[in-house]
Amino acid sequence: MGDSRVVVYPSNSSSSKYVKLNVGGTLHYTTIGTLTKHDNMLRAMFSGRMEVLTDSEGWILIDRCGKHFGLVLSFLRDGSIALPESRREDLLEILTEAKYYCIQQLVDQCEQALKKSKDEYVPVCRVPLITSAKEEQHIISTCRKPVVKLSCNRHNNKYSYTR
Repeated sequence: MGDSRVVVYPSNSSSSKYVKLNVGGTLHYTTIGTLTKHDNMLRAMFSGRMEVLTDSEGWILIDRCGKHFGLVLSFLRDGSIALPESRREDLLEILTEAKYYCIQQLVDQCEQALKKSKDEYVPVCRVPLITSAKEEQHIISTCRKPVVKLSCNRHNNKYSYTR
């Protein structure tokens, strides 16, 4: 990583000035205006209130996982983002990053999406009741996933009440 040094960004830095960010090894270019657009931790970093750590090449180091930082930047630029719907784990990770950077609007958006995903539970598997051989063949021929056939022989079941 080389030598690192601590600097303080002056509060009068131009909002159109580009900065280089290294967030957990993920590199980003953005403007000070984007980082200071909303009231959050990044605004504090680039307003002169906090010291920032830079490497020998001038990259500002942020000791966080960079996996979702692009989404954080997009939120800062646009005020909202399309959150991933497929994985609850991703939403929880984005929520954690939003809390770390103190971006309350993104925290609220993540919490709403998590509540919605909890309310819209989709089962992992379906077990259809097949009533004919034709229906069975149709399901087997149209399914792209493995099919498990469970048989229920009610004729030999001594506890069965049907005749």
